[in-house]
Amino acid sequence: MPNHFGVTVLEGKRGLKLTREKYAIESNKNSFSYRFSADIYADKEGRLYSDEWCTKQLEDCLKNYDLSMEYFSLLSHDEFNIEINKFLESNKCFVEVFDLNLYDQKSGYYIMVLDEYYQVYIGTTDNIKRRIRQHWSNSKSFDRLLCPMGAIDSSILSSDSFRALDTTRIFAYTTKRTFDREDKFINQFSAKFVCNRLAGGKITGGLLQSITMMKNRNLK
Repeated sequence: MPNHFGVTVLEGKRGLKLTREKYAIESNKNSFSYRFSADIYADKEGRLYSDEWCTKQLEDCLKNYDLSMEYFSLLSHDEFNIEINKFLESNKCFVEVFDLNLYDQKSGYYIMVLDEYYQVYIGTTDNIKRRIRQHWSNSKSFDRLLCPMGAIDSSILSSDSFRALDTTRIFAYTTKRTFDREDKFINQFSAKFVCNRLAGGKITGGLLQSITMMKNRNLK
């Protein structure tokens, strides 16, 4: 089993690197606590999606995946690294992480760098080690791969779709004051280099607040 940033990572059913074949695993389960249009469900309760919806969702997700890969390929490696270095110069509180075990039970902010895709993800948590490992082992539900649903040309590929070995660098800032500076850190990067789907900060207003915090990008 590979050792990555000092911790053991498991391959699981999605592997250790993002691939098109394992990106969208079809499921007819509704992961939301609410229902959308009634005609997309196979039951009256809205717990299960219809076969037709699942087929269309898979097609849409793979289109978005392909558009995202093309988008990443057009980004500049040099510009990406310049932005990271500029951020670190302006925020000396962030240090590079080589051993995640040193960040167990440590709260603060973290940056996951995906050098192959020229993307960063900025997050905040009460346990940096645990949260990053969750990113590596978790995956978005099939009905949440597009954000919002149906947004083929604008949905940002979720950070949880990338796998453990896609994270090539990590930077962290340990502090007990979490969330209040997350959005500030996100906005110090050009949007094209950031795979956060939502603006930074706590979600306390439910679905309505989530919608107002949602980010997208023009993949065409």
